[in-house]
Amino acid sequence: MQSMLLQHISHFAYDRPMTISPSLPLVATCALGLERFVARELRQLGIENTDIHPGGVSFRGSWRDCWRANWRLRTANRILLELGTWNGHDGDALHAGARNLIRRRRDLGGLEVGRLFSPERTFSIHATSSASKVTDTRWLAMRVKDGLVDGQRDRHGRRSSIDRDRPDLPLRARLYKNQATLLLDTSGESLDHRGYRQQTVPAPVREQLAAACVLAADWQGDGPIYDPMCGSGTLLVEAAWWASGTPPATLRKRFQFQNLPTFDVAAFQEILDEPIPAPAANAAILGGDVDPRALQAAEANLTAAGVEARIELRTFDFFQTRPPADSGLLLINPPYGERVTGKGTGQSAPDPFGIRLGRFLRERYAGWRAVILAGRDLPETLDSALGKRPARDHRVKNGPLDARILVFHL
Repeated sequence: MQSMLLQHISHFAYDRPMTISPSLPLVATCALGLERFVARELRQLGIENTDIHPGGVSFRGSWRDCWRANWRLRTANRILLELGTWNGHDGDALHAGARNLIRRRRDLGGLEVGRLFSPERTFSIHATSSASKVTDTRWLAMRVKDGLVDGQRDRHGRRSSIDRDRPDLPLRARLYKNQATLLLDTSGESLDHRGYRQQTVPAPVREQLAAACVLAADWQGDGPIYDPMCGSGTLLVEAAWWASGTPPATLRKRFQFQNLPTFDVAAFQEILDEPIPAPAANAAILGGDVDPRALQAAEANLTAAGVEARIELRTFDFFQTRPPADSGLLLINPPYGERVTGKGTGQSAPDPFGIRLGRFLRERYAGWRAVILAGRDLPETLDSALGKRPARDHRVKNGPLDARILVFHL
């Protein structure tokens, strides 16, 4: 599968050697609640000094670290490169800081920021603001854009065009406590768009959240991996790729960093060739659902992911079955809360599904490890019915909804 990505490299690469720098300022963005998972994945890649903040993890590394993070992080959305930061307390300050970014000479691992903004390269800006005087993000983006193009005129005599759909330089302008930061997206399409989702069902779990459920288990591969409410199969694919050491970007055709003059084909090939741990290479993987239409979607997605031969799918009602083994890893993303009912009343009430699920697991799944992606109302009734509290409880966001990844040793 790696060859699919390599077929596209030559169109975006430059032939000169790359300067390796150990100190690029990078940010791995993620959904709220997944920061600790991203930080742990970075540590497994050999990156120790990380700074966790809401929605992301900052770290420093080389271009190889940047590429490797894009290729191998399962729970991140994007890898951003910080191009510069300055005081942005008002519109004039935002403009001046962006203009100076182009005019001054700052080197980032062989990438000179001012030269990066050659007029031949198009760009776009997505802006966010919090705890700052400037709150209008459209005006924020406009003032930063004006500063950048004025800096281009100063240095190059002409300016770039804006391309909102397929820019050469997708930029992020962040304003926090009046401090502006301009970042370059090195990923392009979000990393959670794996490329295997061919069919779907209502309210599917996002890929990076499914990967977090798998990683949360800290499972050592004793017994099968089993998802009895598999829906369109996202948890199954993420579990199979993790178990076999398949990188999450294996179906990807290109990354945005392939556009940059610092990209090195040979160095990236070495990263593609690196062995990745396969914690449960021989584990059986089983899935099922009560809805035949969900199983049809799952089959299409498993095939697109290249794991259809490894995963056994069946149509059944979980509560009418017995465990497939004495122990294993149980992954469950049950229906819950507003996602299914649409009530959104904010009032808590005993969840009959949680009671039923907890009692069923207590009676039949002793010896298993269970990871349950729970909605707001499920955990308390589940704990009560199981007669135990989770070993780990991670609060996360499932789209706009509050959710929790619960890990039980049954």
